[in-house]
Amino acid sequence: MDFYAFSGLLTGLASTVSGILVFGKNRSNLKHQAYALYCLAASTWGYGYWAWHLSSSQEEALFCVRLLMVGAIFLPVTYLFHVLTLLGRVEAHKWLLRLGWGLSLFFFFVNFTPYFVADVHPTGNFPYWPAPGPFFHFYLLGFCVLSIYGTWLLFQGALLRHESERSRFFLLTLGSGIAHIGGFTTFPLWYGINIPPNGAILITVYTSVVAYTLLRYRFLDLGTALERGIITSLLIVLVALPAFPILLLGQQWYLGSINVGYSLVELLVLLLLVFGASSLKTQAKTFISKALFKERYDQYTTIVNFSKSLVSILELQDLTSTIVQSICPTLGLQWGTLYLRKIGSRDYQPVSSFGRPLTDFSSIDLGQTSALEDRWREGISSFVVDELKKSMIDSESQSIIAQLATIETEVCLPLVNKNRLLGFCAFGPMENSSERYTTQELELLTTLAHEASVALDNALLYEELKHSQSLVRRTDRLRSLETMAGGLAHEIRNPLTSIKAFVDLAPERKDDDQFLARFSKVVKEDVCRIERLTREILDYAKPIEPFLREEDLNDILESCLYTLRVRPSHELIVVETDLVQDLPKIFADRQQLKQVFLNFLFNAVEAMLPDGGVLTVRTRHLKFHDKPDWVQVEILDAGSGIAPEDIEHIFDPFFTTKHESEEHEGTGLGLAIAHQIIQEHKGKIEVQSVKGRGTTFFVSLPSSQSAALSPVKASGGTTHNPQQL
Repeated sequence: MDFYAFSGLLTGLASTVSGILVFGKNRSNLKHQAYALYCLAASTWGYGYWAWHLSSSQEEALFCVRLLMVGAIFLPVTYLFHVLTLLGRVEAHKWLLRLGWGLSLFFFFVNFTPYFVADVHPTGNFPYWPAPGPFFHFYLLGFCVLSIYGTWLLFQGALLRHESERSRFFLLTLGSGIAHIGGFTTFPLWYGINIPPNGAILITVYTSVVAYTLLRYRFLDLGTALERGIITSLLIVLVALPAFPILLLGQQWYLGSINVGYSLVELLVLLLLVFGASSLKTQAKTFISKALFKERYDQYTTIVNFSKSLVSILELQDLTSTIVQSICPTLGLQWGTLYLRKIGSRDYQPVSSFGRPLTDFSSIDLGQTSALEDRWREGISSFVVDELKKSMIDSESQSIIAQLATIETEVCLPLVNKNRLLGFCAFGPMENSSERYTTQELELLTTLAHEASVALDNALLYEELKHSQSLVRRTDRLRSLETMAGGLAHEIRNPLTSIKAFVDLAPERKDDDQFLARFSKVVKEDVCRIERLTREILDYAKPIEPFLREEDLNDILESCLYTLRVRPSHELIVVETDLVQDLPKIFADRQQLKQVFLNFLFNAVEAMLPDGGVLTVRTRHLKFHDKPDWVQVEILDAGSGIAPEDIEHIFDPFFTTKHESEEHEGTGLGLAIAHQIIQEHKGKIEVQSVKGRGTTFFVSLPSSQSAALSPVKASGGTTHNPQQL
């Protein structure tokens, strides 16, 4: 293979790698598409140029020339398209691109006739050099115009860029100029001018410069694909380039000549091997591991699958069940159970089991100063019960081991994290009772115990967090009840007065049917009123687990407004409502939403006291063209408003502006809890306020009609307009 053939091969390989790398990363990006088209044209030219110089007959040479001209015909227009996408000027040059594509398609069809390439004949040192047809001259003119214009646009773009980008565009301009000068050296011999095409190899310069720019500056946003591109390029340079000439020499030695078609197949197979090297290595490693090191492979697979099954579980009950139900079937154990320490006690109670019902296992007390527990924490004790009997000599440890032996435990697996014994697993015999635990299985259990301990510690912390959040919400609800108490007492006193009057007068006027009928109706209404007030306050006060079900948002708001109206301060507040009928239902926890809305309503009333004002509550249905429907609550007051410097912090825990008096002292938790509750309902809160003119809260929630809703990410104090969802 001579220098000219090698230059074509190098251009083809460089263009192929660059094009695949860029296009494969982001197929929808116009810049990536344009560069891939340019690389396709360049690689077609390169492989055709390489095959042409290896041709052994006139017919074969003519075919290869027509093949390389397919790439050469589309090089100018794809190069211009690539440059325009880099500069962001495609729209301004649409007419030129259309003209270029049109002419390229015309020359493509003419290329397969003598009107484009007339023939091949000996010229200088080349036995098969092409002779131009009449249309070739027009192609060459277009090639020069588009190539020079594209390079000029790159140069102009460099001048107009900021200093940080200017050097990159100058680099591209320089590479483009060198590549096209090298490409132009292939044309003089077409017209009998004795200038050898030594510059053809320079065509690889531009693709190399672009590749360098991509790697150095991430010009086309390749991101993580850069690492793969570097590895693939190194494999091609270190493997494909040295190997292919050796294959050609072998073909020359064995067959006596080099066949172009066969060589192309060899090149294709070699490139496929290089691109698939990573995958082949992984598959080969897996096959060898399965065949020769099966036990080690199964152990590794077990650890990986076990880790994957635990990583996303935070609920304690689900996690404990997953631990025993993953380990026992994998190792072929008859049964297993997991013990956790009971809060406030030294007892460890069974919380999940496999193979046997949980009722078969009783709590185990590790004692106050158990040596066994201390050694488990340090990780230096054997886990096999028979060995524990021999190594533990103190009576307390022997008592614990006896309890384990009672339930036929063969292996006890402590779950320790940060020197804290979180619990332990007790495992029974193997499914085949005659088999014993091997050293490899015990080592695997130890590894699995480390994975389970970390996951278990996280789950326990998550349980503590949920408990703390529940206590904080409970405290906030009780504080709201304190606010409501005065109004409820006032509201109940009025119906009790009428009931008492009826009881006092009934004996004297028991024969007065009209009196009895009229007062009986009044008393019944007052009793129902007291019952409703009592039911509302009891429902609000009792601690309940969150429970989502379909709810009517208007109905929840009406319940909150009823509670608000019984307060004595309601006389100074005018409540206006505009609740949209036929509002879509939502999936919500009724009591949690009541806590949110009562918090907003009480804050609004306090902001308008002592002067009073208008409190407006509205609901609306938010419809979008291509997104799920939402419902929105607007709570607008005419109070003192929130200072601009405070509005970004109102959802931060313990941030409060209520410091005027002991009566209205705030904890700073109300809005933080409200914000968290709305987040858990996949909704969001927006607040708008003008100091001295009032505040508006918008609470937006997804409707239950929305099939698949992704959680809306929000942060304390940051607000978003639901219309922008």
